[in-house]
Parts: sequence; structure tokens; C-alpha cells
Amino acid sequence: MEKGSTTFLDNSGCLHGYERSYPTGKIEVIGNTFQFSVNVSEFAPEDVIIISSNNLIEVHAEKMAEDGTITNTLSHRCKLPADVDPVSVTLNLGSSGVLTVKAQRAQMTDE
Repeated sequence: MEKGSTTFLDNSGCLHGYERSYPTGKIEVIGNTFQFSVNVSEFAPEDVIIISSNNLIEVHAEKMAEDGTITNTLSHRCKLPADVDPVSVTLNLGSSGVLTVKAQRAQMTDE
């Protein structure tokens, strides 16, 4: 079993002020901003891989011992709400080791 492994898919973008926590991550929707955070502090930045495709963000990390054995892994998936503007997605790795992904919901025009 992978230590610190979690997978979640959540289409919560329609809720205002929504927050949900997971063992390694947290989803928040504040106004028009969708945000999720995951703690990757146990991994070196170069060991963290972020993949984005079809409104799905995946975070993978592996920690390897000097002898080449894998000592820790993390796999984290988050489905962005359908109304998120894919161009607005930003990533930030804070000094505390928390990776934060933010995206803006697309502005709807009234016709």
C-alpha cells in the first residue's frame, strides 16, 4: 500500500464557499476561484510531477532511498469543474511544501 496515497474526483465547482479536506489535500471554491492544495513537503520539488489533461489535474511524487528503493509515494487526482477556464490554471509550490492549483471559473455572459 502506498503511504500518503489518495485519489479523489470532485465536481464541486457549483458551490460557493465550499471546502472539503482529504488526507493529503483540500478542495475549496471561493466565489469564482476553484482551488485545491496538496502537501508534497516530504518530496523534493524535482520528484513531483504534475499532469493536466481534459480538466483533470494529477500530482505524482516518489521518494527514493540511496539504495534505489522507493520509500514514499503520493498520487493525487482532482477533476476541475466543467466551467473552469483552462487558460487560468496556475500552480504554486509554497515554502511549506504545499502545492496549490488555482483556476477561475469561466465568465458567463447574459444574452
